[in-house]
Amino acid sequence: MFKPSRMQLAVLALSASAVPNLAWSQQQLERVEITGSSIKRIDAETALPVTVITRAEIERTGATNVQELLDRATYNNGGGRSLGESIGESSAPGQTGASLRNLGRERTLVLLNGRRLTAYPFSGLGVDLNSIPLSAIERIEVLRDGASAVYGSDAIGGVINFITRKDLQGGELQIGFDVPRSSGGGGVAQLAGGFGFGDLTKDKFNIFGTFSVQDYTVLKAADRDFAQTGNRPDLGIVKFSSNTFPANTFIASGPDAGKRVQAASKYPTCAPPDSFNYAGACRYDYTHYIDIYPESSRTSALLRGVFQIDADNQLFADYAYSNNKIILGLSQTPSTTTGVRSRYPYPFGGKYYPTAAVQAVSPGYTGDLAVSWRIVDGGQRRDQVIADTRRLLLGAEGTLAGWDYNAAFALSEAKASDNYISGYYSDKLLVAALKTGNVNPFGPNDATGLALLTGAEIRGSIRDSKTSNNGFDFRASREIFNAPAGPVGFAFGGELRRETYLDGYTELAASGDIVGGSGTAGAVEGSRNIRGIFTEVSVPLIKGLDLQAAVRNDAYTNGSGSSRDGAFKSADYSATSPKIALRFQPLKSVLLRASMGQGFRAPALDNLYSPASFTNTGGQYNDPFYNALKNCASPTADTNRCAAQLTVQNNSNPNLKPEKSKQTSLGLALEPLDDLNLTVDYFDIKITNGITALTGDSILQDWYARQTGGPNSATSASPFANRLIKDSDGYLSYVAGSLENLAEARVAGYDVTLKYKLRTSFGNFSPKWEATYLTKSTTTNTVTGDVGDNLGQYARGGPALKLKQVYSLEYETGPWTFFGRLYKQSGYRDYDDGSLAVVPYVDTYSLVDVNVSFKGIKNVTLSAGVRNLLDKKPPVSIQQDYFQVGFDPTYSDVKLRTMFFRGTYKF
Repeated sequence: MFKPSRMQLAVLALSASAVPNLAWSQQQLERVEITGSSIKRIDAETALPVTVITRAEIERTGATNVQELLDRATYNNGGGRSLGESIGESSAPGQTGASLRNLGRERTLVLLNGRRLTAYPFSGLGVDLNSIPLSAIERIEVLRDGASAVYGSDAIGGVINFITRKDLQGGELQIGFDVPRSSGGGGVAQLAGGFGFGDLTKDKFNIFGTFSVQDYTVLKAADRDFAQTGNRPDLGIVKFSSNTFPANTFIASGPDAGKRVQAASKYPTCAPPDSFNYAGACRYDYTHYIDIYPESSRTSALLRGVFQIDADNQLFADYAYSNNKIILGLSQTPSTTTGVRSRYPYPFGGKYYPTAAVQAVSPGYTGDLAVSWRIVDGGQRRDQVIADTRRLLLGAEGTLAGWDYNAAFALSEAKASDNYISGYYSDKLLVAALKTGNVNPFGPNDATGLALLTGAEIRGSIRDSKTSNNGFDFRASREIFNAPAGPVGFAFGGELRRETYLDGYTELAASGDIVGGSGTAGAVEGSRNIRGIFTEVSVPLIKGLDLQAAVRNDAYTNGSGSSRDGAFKSADYSATSPKIALRFQPLKSVLLRASMGQGFRAPALDNLYSPASFTNTGGQYNDPFYNALKNCASPTADTNRCAAQLTVQNNSNPNLKPEKSKQTSLGLALEPLDDLNLTVDYFDIKITNGITALTGDSILQDWYARQTGGPNSATSASPFANRLIKDSDGYLSYVAGSLENLAEARVAGYDVTLKYKLRTSFGNFSPKWEATYLTKSTTTNTVTGDVGDNLGQYARGGPALKLKQVYSLEYETGPWTFFGRLYKQSGYRDYDDGSLAVVPYVDTYSLVDVNVSFKGIKNVTLSAGVRNLLDKKPPVSIQQDYFQVGFDPTYSDVKLRTMFFRGTYKF
């Protein structure tokens, strides 16, 4: 379709991490567009601006979804989102996300065939990787240098471009199974295939479709010894709940109000192993009842049609669809979540009132009891997240009047719903059920009690959300004139799109009537228009020295939103983001490169307009005001105010400003021998006006770090001290959290790739080493001036690992291919809430994968392998941000050793 030209020799590789192929043959080569530039070039001629992961490489890893694949990529480093984080987390349940450069999923631009997908409906932050149909992917191009001038100014961390097949003739069918070695679950069964017809050369059209169906079985914490309990005194962790079974019980009124009725909870023996004695009260080990890898089913399909108008031009239409159903299992519902205990009535026909135990601590008392209760008879809290994503693309591409062009209309939409299946209760109905006296918080319920609990249960949808990203984009490029050193390439393009967001919490969810549910989260909607234009030029300055420059202008206008807190409008945002780079190739085997650029990321609509809502802290803290008056060390201290998850009010911020970034990269690529390639690239990214969550946990941690007047004081020099709001009794009512532009972030490091192909008479050996070494990862709080060194430190969402490495070896002989891979990441300093004199260190984590494939049968490919061959358990962590205990769920392989089998038949 395209004719080769000398202009392509002048194109600069923007990526700071691409692997070069500096040698090229003097044959007819096709010009193609590669992620990172809109100017077409000869793809085999110089260093690619991207890391390319081919279909064959994907299959050898044994990954069944995109998250599994990217988890072991060296450049994907902390701050993303794993499926394990959805356990007990309501902001974005079911989402997975990548994080290039440890900068978060919101700063990593994810594309499908070079165009945007819409954001995940439950958060508006980043694309859900579950929506990417891995079976339909031909290759993945990862631009590890921010490409703001070409794809969007928000690509601060970089770009991941998933590229599907462009045409298919005939059909293929693949079946696969994943079988973890341990009992309990975590297996996968999958069926995928495709069929196409029509030859573009002969028939002038091609139509094809692909599909994939996957089923994942649940893996429970109880099935893994490293995850099955929160009672880990060997680690210094005793993570529990004061809402236990049998219930912790207290005198509700009168002069003995607050006294614990020990015998009601069977104290001091309690009810092991789930209920255990700790610090003078019974506590509940809820960790035992959570799922650590959820049950799910995933369906995806891609339909594409191409019509060849003439030798140089095509019309195309794409329809991509994915549907994911994920069931999240938590522990049984606690009857109190915000410090207000349930009431059990003095018996007016009630048959479970523990009269003898009450009289033992408060003689003559005949009033109600306050109970901190775990509804064990209700079973697990289980909710199903259904995420549905679709995109329709209509476009044209080719060459017209000497210009290479590509233009398309895109309609992209994502829907997600959260549906309660079991174990969630209405507070009002549960209170009414308890008032009958026929529900037993002190032991098993009979048929009457079970019926009352069933009548108080909530089932069905409590959240229906939707995002869309619709618009038009185009780009065009050509050689515009001949400079002394060669032709000058020029490109320009733009996009117009409208972004909408609806996070549709129901009135029930917003009311706070759900016991152990989503707090008081409320519905929010918002929209805005986005316009972007860019231009790019490629100039050969002298022989071997090329300049590439690009500039982009983005504008966000007409931003508005509404919630129960009112209607809001945001200021318009706009910015011009330049990019300039140099590429110098003094010798055929040596390439030097450098680039500088700027980025610009507007706040997500959810960040701007969501209503205030109440939830709890992730960690456990003492109420500082209660502690000052009552002393949490007292054996009669209120367990809902001491070592407890305290109440937090989360707030959005319609006055947020956009983030800005500056990026620099330097690189060296060498090919000292045929088939031996080495690249070393340095990157440095600085973000200002960083949007960060000032959470209840971070506020309380800063309050205690700056506490004045001793450990029982109620004062602190923290600048956020005014965010601790008191109730009418002078105790803590809630902590007021919010989103703010109060961060400056800096990340820097090196990418290294070394690969070789040794050709012998008995087969080809291909060893490869990839590594990303972070030298800096800091966050500065612009209010307090505190500089947080994130490098090698625990962080919610994943640590900033100093070093991630992948060693691999492939051996090909005849129809056989053998593959082995060692993934290794450095350890890091563990979770620190400020209470430990010595913070422990999380060990280095290494995983070995092997695979063998056979192509000796016509049209058939068979493969088998093992992920985590050595059955390595996750390294021990004392983190307390997640429901999981004893390990960090942001990256760990909880399935352990897993065998996988794949069979593909082409027809």
